[in-house]
Amino acid sequence: MASTAYPLGGEKLLHQLEQALVRNAADLALFFVYDRPSRAAERPGLVRTYFAQRCVSDEQLDLMIDAFRSVGAYVELFEGEQPFISALADGRIQRMEQSLKVAYNGIGWGIAFDGFKPGRKALIPLVADSYNLVCVNSDAYACALTVHKFHSFLVLAALGVQTPRTWHYRPPQGWIGNSPPFGARVIAKSTYEAWSVGVTEESVFDVDESCEARVAAIAENIGQAVTVQEFIAGREVCVPVISCPERIVTPPMEAVMARAPGDPNAIMTIDDNLRKGAVSHRLFECSSTLMDRIRNSAMAVFEAFDLQGLTRIDFRVDEHERPWVFDVAVDPGVGLKSSAFRSLSELGFDHAGFLRAVVAATLGVQGLLVV
Repeated sequence: MASTAYPLGGEKLLHQLEQALVRNAADLALFFVYDRPSRAAERPGLVRTYFAQRCVSDEQLDLMIDAFRSVGAYVELFEGEQPFISALADGRIQRMEQSLKVAYNGIGWGIAFDGFKPGRKALIPLVADSYNLVCVNSDAYACALTVHKFHSFLVLAALGVQTPRTWHYRPPQGWIGNSPPFGARVIAKSTYEAWSVGVTEESVFDVDESCEARVAAIAENIGQAVTVQEFIAGREVCVPVISCPERIVTPPMEAVMARAPGDPNAIMTIDDNLRKGAVSHRLFECSSTLMDRIRNSAMAVFEAFDLQGLTRIDFRVDEHERPWVFDVAVDPGVGLKSSAFRSLSELGFDHAGFLRAVVAATLGVQGLLVV
């Protein structure tokens, strides 16, 4: 029997922390650090990875800023890491009177041979820590490791988490370790990027003698290493996990593509992610047995990488009700249409409250909010 019932614990604490943040908002200085589209002109490789198109919109940033200013917090937007670092280096941020100084790590990727370097997502947590600021969500190590799809999936597989078989192609060396065996059905994707960068309808194929040439062409097109995974047909399910410090697996959301609803072989491409209305999310309905498997697997991933704050674990659920982890997002989208917001709205949060809860959860982990 299909069920949406889901065993939850900790949601009351999360609401209490959000309310505590509101009560203490006058003592909060929140610094959003986000790339802006104009940065795409800095390095030619950023164009390959749709850097400008993937930057958070001005409208979404306005919603985020208003969610905190409306309750009396100080909020400042830094357009990239350089002005944020400058404000710390000259002591301006340290001289501010608020005792709760919090950085929000919105720095993206854009990792191509002639773009930004790998590990960039770890920059803001490291800088914040060196100046004794709290950084929302996961730490530098988790940010660096989880963004590398091949390395992170080696860790998950070694710990027994159910993941697709995974291989790695790095130009100019070629395959790192083994190559995928002939006959395997696989999907080729970027190693470092989100938003299905590099994924097209031709990214799923059966391995034959043309495999290496196909993967090399993808690497050339996106200017970075390619991760190849065994392709799992099934429903795509997004599962947010948040710690505050109690760890809460919130209701799973099924991703639905407008062009192929219900097709287990459909894959999400960069065009789907960029096209308005192409992807939506609905509450995932399944048996209680499968729900337990998803919950346990999501928690295992969270524990494996010692994640904090808000994370999203993505699964493909096959015809035998087996959930396969295929992505880990330490900085999931938080917009009105995001799966994370849709999930937490099931726990009674409106969008502004959800945004405050994400920040409040990190402060709860640090013991800086009293409920």
